[in-house]
Amino acid sequence: MPGQLAFQLMMQNPEHRPKKMRTASDHHRRIERVVDVIRNHPEHPFTVKELCKQAAFSEFHFHRVFKAVTGETVAQCIIRLRLEMATSALIYRRRTSITDIALTCGFSSSANFSKAFRKAYDCSPTQYRRNHPADFRLRRIGKVKRTTPVYPSDMSVDIEIRTVPQRRVASLRLVGAYTHASISGLYSDLAKWHQSALGRPPPDETISITWSDSALADQDTWRLDACYEVPEGTNATGQVMLRTLAGGRVACLTTAIPETKMHRISECWDWLFSDWLPKSGYEPANQPAYEVYCRARAQTGFDVTLCLPLANKCGA
Repeated sequence: MPGQLAFQLMMQNPEHRPKKMRTASDHHRRIERVVDVIRNHPEHPFTVKELCKQAAFSEFHFHRVFKAVTGETVAQCIIRLRLEMATSALIYRRRTSITDIALTCGFSSSANFSKAFRKAYDCSPTQYRRNHPADFRLRRIGKVKRTTPVYPSDMSVDIEIRTVPQRRVASLRLVGAYTHASISGLYSDLAKWHQSALGRPPPDETISITWSDSALADQDTWRLDACYEVPEGTNATGQVMLRTLAGGRVACLTTAIPETKMHRISECWDWLFSDWLPKSGYEPANQPAYEVYCRARAQTGFDVTLCLPLANKCGA
C-alpha cells in the first residue's frame, strides 16, 4: 500500500511522471497547437521553420513527429484545413465569390483551388455550392440525400443575439468520431485534471468546441475540444491546452434536451445555419462555434446553448 500510494502521488505531479508518458502527452499538445495555428491562418504560406517554432521542435524531427501524432503530413494537413474552411465558406458565404474564397483560404488562384477541390471531393466548387445542401453530400460520405432542415417545432427553442465577454478555458482534444463514450471520457479526464490543478471540482457548466463540421470533413480528422472555464493564470499540464474564447456578438440558441436525445443537437445546428442565418442578414465570424451545457435540475438531460459568433450584417 505505501508503494501504491507513492506511485499515485507521483502520477498526480506531471514533473514526476515517467519521461515517456510526459513526452507523449507533450508531443500531442504541441502538435495540436500547430494544427490550430494553421486552421486560424489558412491564408498564410507557412514555412517549416515557422511551424517548428510553434511546436518547439527541431526541423530534423518535426515532420516525423507531426505525422505520428496526426496521421497525415504537414502538407496534407494544410490542404485539408484550407479545403474544409473553403467548403464551409461556399455554403455559408454565398455572396462571396469563389475567387475571394480561394485567396482567403490560402490558394494562389481560383484555378488551383478548383483543382485541389475536385481532387478531394470529385466535383467543382461551383457544383458544390449550387447543389448543397438540398440534395448533395460529399463523395466521401456517400452522396446521401437529405431534406432541407426544418425548425425543430417539437422542442422548446429560443434564439437571441447576445454580446458576450471573452472566456479563458482549459481543454482536452478529441480526434475522431464524436461518440458519447469518447466525449464523456474526455470530460472525465478533464475533471480529474481540474481537481488536481486547481484544488476544486470543475464548474457545472461545460463547453464543447467543434472545430470540424461532420458533414464536410472525414470522420477520422474531426476535432472537438472539451472545455471548462478557468481563471487567468491557470497553468496547463499534460495534454491540457489553454485558449481564449473571443467575446463579441453571438447568436445563442437555447433548448433543453433529454440525455437520450442528445443527437438532436445536430438538427438545431442544421436549422440555425440553413434557415436562421441566411434570413438574419448576418455572416458567421471567423471563429469556432461552440456549445454550452448545464445539467438540468431534474438530472434527466441538459440545458444547451448553441453559440455562433457573428460578424457584421451583410453589406454593413
